[in-house]
Amino acid sequence: MKRPTYTIVNVIYQIIICWLLVILNAFYNDLLIPESLAHSSARLGLKILISVAEGVILIAAAYAGNRVSLSDKDDKVTQKNIANRTGIVQLIITVCFMLVVILKG
Repeated sequence: MKRPTYTIVNVIYQIIICWLLVILNAFYNDLLIPESLAHSSARLGLKILISVAEGVILIAAAYAGNRVSLSDKDDKVTQKNIANRTGIVQLIITVCFMLVVILKG
């Protein structure tokens, strides 16, 4: 582990992202669903899409932060590869987490 601070910050990012998505899912995402779909089967799919979109936006912010924090590296290709791998891992964790939260709720 060459960059322990980078790893710790990304774990904290992921915890914050999951916490925010749970709060948004519990209190605010239902406000975005139209009344006509409130009692239909499409509601669950729409709720998942909204949550995934919110997750992607939050991960994009974390990705931008990662690119800035890695900007001191001389090798730009390595910087981009590390940020891309971290972003993909965060995206997979977030999507799986939100699917579990929504489908259990």
